[in-house]
Amino acid sequence: MTKENKITLHVCRTGEKEQYYTLYEEGIVYSTYSTARFCNYVQNLSFKKDVALAKAQVQAALHTTHGFFGNIEIEYHESPRMIYTTMEAFGAVFKTSKSGTTMWANATPEFWENWKADKMAIKNAGFWVKKINYSWLVFCRNDAEYDYS
Repeated sequence: MTKENKITLHVCRTGEKEQYYTLYEEGIVYSTYSTARFCNYVQNLSFKKDVALAKAQVQAALHTTHGFFGNIEIEYHESPRMIYTTMEAFGAVFKTSKSGTTMWANATPEFWENWKADKMAIKNAGFWVKKINYSWLVFCRNDAEYDYS
């Protein structure tokens, strides 16, 4: 059974006087070896709630046509969402590098089991290992944007 990628579009009140309705997208993306979670600011939508919710519906429809997310929801909140990006793979939580182009974590026993079982599949999935200061680290690319096509 494969897990469905999920995205929630959050329409939130923001601004000093809570005068804006703002869109955030929060999601979870599954792949063979990892699970990525994110919450990103998208844009200010409107000063009016009904207009903002209509624009969120349009954004949800775009996600539906791309077919990347199997589960799409819209939620309304009185406060903004926290922005974050994390990824879990091989029993470790990956951190984003200072450059923002890669993510890394300490190699775990679970990683080494998978590495020994099928090293090429893990490499083809975008992971690699490197020994730095006597510790083995696992790296992967951190794509700033998703291609939904």
